[in-house]
Amino acid sequence: MQFGKVLGEACATFAITNIDDLFVLITFFAEATTSRVLTPWKIVIGQYIGFTIIVCISMIGFGLSLVLPSEPIGFLGLLPILLGIWKFSNLFLPQTEEETQVSTAYGAKGIFKVTLITLMNGGDNIGTYIPLFSQVQRAEIAVYVVVYYILLGLLCLGSFLVMRQKHILALIQKYVDYVIPLLYTGLGIFIIIKSECYPWSIEQIDKSVAKDLGQGTMAGATVFVILAASCGMAWYTVAKRKSHAPGPDISLATPPTSILGREVTGELTGSSGTTPRTPADIDHAPVEVSPANADEEDHSRNAKKSAHNSDIEIR
Repeated sequence: MQFGKVLGEACATFAITNIDDLFVLITFFAEATTSRVLTPWKIVIGQYIGFTIIVCISMIGFGLSLVLPSEPIGFLGLLPILLGIWKFSNLFLPQTEEETQVSTAYGAKGIFKVTLITLMNGGDNIGTYIPLFSQVQRAEIAVYVVVYYILLGLLCLGSFLVMRQKHILALIQKYVDYVIPLLYTGLGIFIIIKSECYPWSIEQIDKSVAKDLGQGTMAGATVFVILAASCGMAWYTVAKRKSHAPGPDISLATPPTSILGREVTGELTGSSGTTPRTPADIDHAPVEVSPANADEEDHSRNAKKSAHNSDIEIR
């Protein structure tokens, strides 16, 4: 094994297949400047998990290279496009307080999103690594993988340092809410174009079904998928807004109502506080007299009695 040659081939193949990941990582780090879900460490972890899955698929794909072509993987580029549409729609639908709170599960969602985007952008990696690994020795495959992981860390670091530039960071923070949807949409279009999934599918349809039918079929299927997914996301967003909408405040007490000198608040209850009572029952109920009221009544009766006795004496 010529180590220098293998090392050069590993660096070259990584640069060819992962140079576009610089754009993807800048997109993630740009979102992380204002997001409470994504952090730089979660981006790095998600990137490594996604790349590990790509390497594993490539290593077990020696016998599947003819059965599983890499072109259909490019259709996963529709997912970033839909994600960009969703983020763009959120600009017109402000989030509620509950949605801005971050739970522990949201961290896992951030890592999963980075992993998924890495896999979606890995069609060319799989298409390159499978024939490459099938032509080299096992020791050379180990060198390739180690070099790939080292270069991936340098790629993440370089993307992060770009975002650390203050003038770039200030510009991104100002327009990030408008730029991120465009970046995701552009990323999806880039994946689809790079994978050549549409020309491949059109060719397969023309060969197997009828000539000149592939373009119309793929166009109709694409429009249907985008419209159906957009309607589903709109319904989910509206339903989520309604579920977080504040309901009527039931903590406000009912204004007190005076009945026969007594105050009754809210529900009319019996002495035990459990049996409802009607106004008719209250009219016939005995009136409880407080000690202060009793003293006033005694004083009033004594005054009347004194006045009556004085009237008798005068007579």
